[in-house]
Amino acid sequence: MWRSVLLHEFPDHDVRSLQGLPGTWSSESLALGSSGDTMLIAPGRSLRYVLDTPLVDVIGVSCQLRFKHPGRAVTSSVRILRLGDEFDLSLEPLTTFQALVRIRLHGAWHDIGQLPSPSTRFAELRFDWHTSGKTYLRVDGRLVGYHDALSRGARLTISDIAFGSPESLPTSPDPLYQLGDFFVRTLSRRTRWPRRHPAAVRRRP
Repeated sequence: MWRSVLLHEFPDHDVRSLQGLPGTWSSESLALGSSGDTMLIAPGRSLRYVLDTPLVDVIGVSCQLRFKHPGRAVTSSVRILRLGDEFDLSLEPLTTFQALVRIRLHGAWHDIGQLPSPSTRFAELRFDWHTSGKTYLRVDGRLVGYHDALSRGARLTISDIAFGSPESLPTSPDPLYQLGDFFVRTLSRRTRWPRRHPAAVRRRP
């Protein structure tokens, strides 16, 4: 059964207002700035949520997010989303007007599709993967990438969800990108799940 792991719509501009499985925002996440109904993902920082109980035997991932890249073009690798240690979704430089969407699953990198550099408006990016290998990438509801054998048979362990790259150098005061509402769902072979909670989230020391 598919289950929502993390859902955020920033209704009150508060990073702690979320729905998801029990977990904790990192202290640096609570220090990130906001602008309207978006979070400003700064260079060298990330929005990171640590699950109380890691998800194991994950055989499917579905995630959707609204984001905007401030530059006119993607000029260096920009990590958008990380799930545990085995999954990354990033943007890579391609052309002045296009960025390449790259996925890492179990240490293998896959170029899955392209999207217009989202510098003038927010783009809605949706990614769906199943252990059967079927993988879909949609931008603003339009299918822009498909793979029928991506990491076939793989299973993931997800201990945290992170947006941004804390290990990158904070070389600019401008946001790396702006993050709007998002959701992350997973499919697991396990039948017992932690109970989801609506909003209250503990702060990490």
